[in-house]
Amino acid sequence: MQLEPECIGCLFDQMLRAFKLLSPEISREVIINAQMKLMEYLITLDINKNASPNIGKMVYSLVAETLGVDDPYRGLKRKQNSMVLELYDHVKKIVLKSKDPLFESIIIAALGNTIDLGANHKIDIINDIKAFSYNDLVINDYKDFKTSLERNNIMLIIGDNAGEIVLDKLLIETLQTEYPKLKIIYSVRSAPIINDVTYEDAEFVNLTRLVQIVEASPTPGIELSTASEEFKSLFFDPHIIILSKGQGNFESLYGLDIPSKDVFYLLKAKCSLMERIFKVVIGNLIFKKRDSDY
Repeated sequence: MQLEPECIGCLFDQMLRAFKLLSPEISREVIINAQMKLMEYLITLDINKNASPNIGKMVYSLVAETLGVDDPYRGLKRKQNSMVLELYDHVKKIVLKSKDPLFESIIIAALGNTIDLGANHKIDIINDIKAFSYNDLVINDYKDFKTSLERNNIMLIIGDNAGEIVLDKLLIETLQTEYPKLKIIYSVRSAPIINDVTYEDAEFVNLTRLVQIVEASPTPGIELSTASEEFKSLFFDPHIIILSKGQGNFESLYGLDIPSKDVFYLLKAKCSLMERIFKVVIGNLIFKKRDSDY
């Protein structure tokens, strides 16, 4: 995705929230110095390029550099994973008791997208599940998804956030039950960035015992120029379904020349840009099959 007008203020807001979250006593001068570096970067940016994941990487690289820590979110990510793992059995019962366990697990995986330290909202998974209304799923291409599953036998899930990965695991288990011949591959970031999932998170929640894990790029989204060859071979394989989780992954793939294949976006709208693109309101869930516009 190219840099959009809605994104400029959001980038500085994300940086400020990150400093307040990670280092509440940080000085005004230190914050402004980091913001100045971000301004300098944006001034030199080619706004006609697909810049989304690299901009996000720059924001959080500046945060890490300023704090002098390679992975400032590591402890918070561990807490998020642990928190959702404690809820896992309860959430799994909800899925198993539902009329359509696969659809229920998809909704829960989408609600898990709320777990995002880069977004400005509270996190309460159980209440989100209880409060869910089918009116919240304003774009629903579930039927297309099932059709795709019936004619393909490999799926690449592009993971998003820590904590959320636990609910992705539940979705994967449900898919494996209903489609035992389906091979599932799960992608993570190749280096720590915000609270995005890495191989360490996949190991922590025991996802590595369930499916093949592949590292993509070290950015909050997919940046093909820095992605591993293993990931790119899967991404461009026309016979592999892609399920892209979260807004960051959608932003990085939006407008990208993707091969003719089935790609599905599963996310929660978190900002005015998503409102404009999808014609939804903030908080709505989206399960969208990619077409010429998306």
